[in-house]
Amino acid sequence: MSATPYNILTTLIIGLAFSSCETKPGQVSQSKENANPVSQSVTTYQTKLESVTESIRLNGQIEHNPDQVVHYASLISGVITKMYFSLGDKVNKGQVLAELKSSELTDLTSQKSTLESQLLVAKRKLSVAESMFGDRISSEKDLVEAQSEVDILKSEIEKIQSNLSLYNASTEKGVFQIKAPVSGYVVQNNISGGTQISSGADLFTISDLSDVWVTTNVYAMDLPFVQKGMAAVIKSKAYPGETFEGIISEISQVFDPQERVLKARIRMPNKDLKLKPGLAIEAVVKKNTKDFAIGVPANALIFHNNENYLLIQRPDGALTPRKVIVDAKDNDKVFFKNGLSTGENIVINNQLLLFSDVINLGK
Repeated sequence: MSATPYNILTTLIIGLAFSSCETKPGQVSQSKENANPVSQSVTTYQTKLESVTESIRLNGQIEHNPDQVVHYASLISGVITKMYFSLGDKVNKGQVLAELKSSELTDLTSQKSTLESQLLVAKRKLSVAESMFGDRISSEKDLVEAQSEVDILKSEIEKIQSNLSLYNASTEKGVFQIKAPVSGYVVQNNISGGTQISSGADLFTISDLSDVWVTTNVYAMDLPFVQKGMAAVIKSKAYPGETFEGIISEISQVFDPQERVLKARIRMPNKDLKLKPGLAIEAVVKKNTKDFAIGVPANALIFHNNENYLLIQRPDGALTPRKVIVDAKDNDKVFFKNGLSTGENIVINNQLLLFSDVINLGK
């Protein structure tokens, strides 16, 4: 039987009605998912059983690595005439840092000149002695004495020249040049133009700051828990929100008589030169207890109506708030013995906003 326009229209209406009934639940679920903040990209932390830790805070400061510090002491006395550096400058080995005017340079130069004149005379005498000895006019003794005089004068001149080189003498300028013995940073300066210095006086200090020490105070009550080889997180008010990681390399075995503490040392690389000697720091080390619990980053906690909540992401991606009771709290971790299971995903970013959205959707 051929289909009439009326039959075709009826069939289309019935089909649309059935189709509408079948997709309606899916559309409702989809709209809920779109309304639910679950559809947003979230960062989660997967829970696991962890050793309950307790942070120990150790106060201290940054210090020079004494193995990389050079104190420059003057070998001679005199007056500083020129300065070519300032405190904090980076200097290279062999760089001229200052010039020193000294009467000792005048004395050495004068002695060298006198000895060189005497050497010329002695060489002439030696030449005559060699000629007379060849003609059998003088004895071998006279020749040896003439040669000995030349050798002694040469030795004295070499000695003076060695001293001039040691003191970095510039005979053209009439000064001794003070040069950097190593490369590094000038961390202490005791001189300025016109300063009168004496032999043995400390002039300046150069340190290689690419490697520094963090020295912390360990009080008696923390002594059983702070050990060599423990990881430490270094913080400073100079760099809020930034941390530096190191390892406790040494712990003193003698109490500081003034502060009544032991000193722990953390050797730190200082590539960016942020850790400056004298800077106050706080070193945080973790004390492991014998207890185990589910650990979660402390910033994941949501405080709502005087109660703590966590936002859980279910396997289907939906978010569910869960009231929890904190059993232990560390610097950056909270621990739970009940209320959480291993393998659950805890939202750890934008959780306050997402929590508010989830609560509002449930109203």
